[in-house]
Amino acid sequence: MPRRFSGSSTGFTLIEIAVVLAIIGMVMLLVIPRLPSSDGEDLKTSARTLASTFRYMQARAAAGRTTYYLRVEPGTDRVTILEAAADGSEKEPTDPQLQKRPVREGIQVADIMIPRLGKISDGQLMLPVGMGGLRDLAVIHLRAPNGSFWTVMAFPSSGKVKVYEGYQETVP
Repeated sequence: MPRRFSGSSTGFTLIEIAVVLAIIGMVMLLVIPRLPSSDGEDLKTSARTLASTFRYMQARAAAGRTTYYLRVEPGTDRVTILEAAADGSEKEPTDPQLQKRPVREGIQVADIMIPRLGKISDGQLMLPVGMGGLRDLAVIHLRAPNGSFWTVMAFPSSGKVKVYEGYQETVP
């Protein structure tokens, strides 16, 4: 005669636990990217993205023998990249990497310091990036809504771009 178990079995099987963990993992993959990020993290990401955009612009300008312009409006979060057209005007770049926004929405360009022009904190500025890189040292200060700063320094000719936490006016 077959044996019967008299007690009930309690607990979860390994398969049930694996299914629940898989569902939790999928939910996390959908939810975490949609969570709001902090101002500090947006500021840090914007500074690093702007620095890498400068480096990429310099590499593309040298490889394509063209000039790109970083158009910045200090006091706002508007930073765009333009490409020099054959007729001398500017156009939107054809490179998808350069069409992306280098500074996150809400992160402002507080001011830009260029030694021959001084500190520019309003208006519009076009920084040309040609085959030889930048013409002048450019120090760009980014500000988050909470008042914190990060500094992006783009050095002429060498192609070096450095990122510093805080408001830096000179090379540390």
